[in-house]
Amino acid sequence: MDANLGSLYREMGDLDAAVHWTEQSFENMSGEDRKLHLREIQVTLGSLRASQKRLPEALELFRQAIDGADRADDLALYARAWNRLGEELLRSHLLPQAESALLEAYRVCKLHHLPLDNSYRNLGRLRMDQGDLTSASALLDRAVELASGPAGPLPAWDMYHYRGRVRLKQGRLREAVDDLRIALRLARAWRWSALPDEASRIGNEGWLDQVYSAFIEAGNRLYLETGDAALMRETFEAAEENRASSLRALFKERQAQIADLPPSYWEAIAGLQRAEIAALRSAGAASQQAVQATRAQLGIMEAALVSPWQPAPGEVLSRAASALDPDSLLLSFQLGESISWLWAVDRTGPVLYSLPPRREIQALAQAAADAIREDTQEASSAGSALYQTLFGPLAPRFQQKPRWLLSLDPALLDVPVAALPVPSLSKLEHSLSKESRPAPVYVVERHTTEVIPGAGYWLEATGRPERTDPAPLFVGVGDPIYNTADPRRGGRLPVSHAGLSWPLRLTAATRSDSGRVTDAGGLILPRLVASSSELDACSRSWNGQSVLLKGADASRRNLVDQLRRNPAVVHFATHILGTKVLEDHSGEGLVPGSAEGLVPGSAKGVGPGSAGRPAYGLIALSLTDRNEPELLQPAEIAGWKLDAGLVVLSGCASAEGTVLQGTGLMGLTRAWLAAGAQSVVGSRWATPDEDGGLFRAFYGYLSGRRADPAQALRAAQLEMIHSPGWRARPRYWGAYFMVGNR
Repeated sequence: MDANLGSLYREMGDLDAAVHWTEQSFENMSGEDRKLHLREIQVTLGSLRASQKRLPEALELFRQAIDGADRADDLALYARAWNRLGEELLRSHLLPQAESALLEAYRVCKLHHLPLDNSYRNLGRLRMDQGDLTSASALLDRAVELASGPAGPLPAWDMYHYRGRVRLKQGRLREAVDDLRIALRLARAWRWSALPDEASRIGNEGWLDQVYSAFIEAGNRLYLETGDAALMRETFEAAEENRASSLRALFKERQAQIADLPPSYWEAIAGLQRAEIAALRSAGAASQQAVQATRAQLGIMEAALVSPWQPAPGEVLSRAASALDPDSLLLSFQLGESISWLWAVDRTGPVLYSLPPRREIQALAQAAADAIREDTQEASSAGSALYQTLFGPLAPRFQQKPRWLLSLDPALLDVPVAALPVPSLSKLEHSLSKESRPAPVYVVERHTTEVIPGAGYWLEATGRPERTDPAPLFVGVGDPIYNTADPRRGGRLPVSHAGLSWPLRLTAATRSDSGRVTDAGGLILPRLVASSSELDACSRSWNGQSVLLKGADASRRNLVDQLRRNPAVVHFATHILGTKVLEDHSGEGLVPGSAEGLVPGSAKGVGPGSAGRPAYGLIALSLTDRNEPELLQPAEIAGWKLDAGLVVLSGCASAEGTVLQGTGLMGLTRAWLAAGAQSVVGSRWATPDEDGGLFRAFYGYLSGRRADPAQALRAAQLEMIHSPGWRARPRYWGAYFMVGNR
């Protein structure tokens, strides 16, 4: 059963759960089980090791499985193992080795009359990658023919997907579109049949992004040839259908839950918190395995608790155009390997623009983001080049829209759009020296920008009823106690939470295993001295009631008590601990964001180091009785059901998270939206520990002038631009952006 769960989670794309269950089965089997199933599990574990970039271990597992199948004369498993090995080598772009493995699988299947559909499919993929499109087309034709026959297997979406990609490369656009339409239909059915837990949904989005991207390219290229507007509508809706579908499903489930999540769920969350703390303190394989095991347990619980995935409503394009006001523009980006796309949608309808390939845009985006963040001399030129690439093609009527809603390809989520200079230099200005040229005009000076998770998600949010009787309450959380030497450690001020009932049970998440007080080891954080002043300044600017949770009061329990009151704003001025999962899985596991560990400094947070990819952020609250900071993690936050208006994460790189194709930005931003926040403000990079000049202005505009959050953020950024000193630099105000539901 453990092995079957591991195989199932691998198919669903949940790597953590797949590894946990497969390793468990591999280690625990004995006797007859070992005799019957060892080789099959070696194949599954070999595939997982390849997915973890541990190719030498993967090859050894495949070798053992193949040798064992050969000795046992198990021809079906022998061929299947060679086929699976060829697939993994193909994913690693080791084409000669993949060819040897796949041809051996084909030889055995052909000789012994075993099913050949997978062999034809994989060999077709191989020939496509080798550039032999004629052979690839013939092989994939045969794979589709076998799957479609009366005795064939259930047709797989990827057979039509790969044949459609070959036909796209051959320029057979109509045939490519036909194949990829079938692939999309089958992929949707595959998505609906998947396990309804969060990790599996996210895995699905990653797998299916390939077929959606291929269909979009084929359909848009055919649209440019034929002018058939139905094709453009179809590709737009495909682009938005897969974008953040897991977030949409998660939000709907949380809001539809009548009863609380069971205590066992919060106990598992508590276990995940303890595992993450241990991983932050000790970078080792055991810590990594503990985190994986706890995530796997959460996945099993979620699969049993939630309802199956439901498709998004149709006619997204026409409904989006109708929902936009005359001043608003929806911009949807889809980056592709050979060409990228931009749909511009206003009330009059859509226009499609072709953009450069993904690699070129990513290079420009990285250069611009780095230059703005580091405040280099190249910031203006790099930002202008990126602006010209992304927004330069827009028609004047679009350029003049004051409000831009951005549905971004994941590769663009790190771009500080508001801080991009708008190219406007005349010939006369070009002739001037840099010192004599006028100051750049930034996007924020012309447009209010707001990132949305996707057009479908935004449409559902706009259709929700307005919040009833929102409390004009500002809740600030900051200046926590991070070390035992803090003089405030001794006293705890009571915070009123009388007469409030809310289905949020978090006591299990703070329970100690033994009640012992332990040392926090390497997890001692520097105090954020200025964060107290930041909260004071923000509360003074807020035109309404304020509750500030500082020092020992910056605890999970006190925060939850205030969230029950449905506050208009929740503002965090705390450390955000960045975690990462190393690409090579070399035994370091889940480690602090800095490659050298948590290093004391003046910035509010620890960002991801150069090695590995960022996973998500953890909000660090005050020390517990175990002398460890309470960590609010995305998995816990996403399990809440709240009605907060705005969540502000002013800590360093608070919007950090793994960026996944199809899913977009993971981490705290996504978690707060899933829990029910209407908007979230986060930062893209490290920000100074200062008294909150930008947010002081932000709350003044938000509460005193009844602006919506995106307009208030823009007004505050404009105020910073026109202020003297370092706050006028885009490096400061450009770090912050808003993700909205409305």
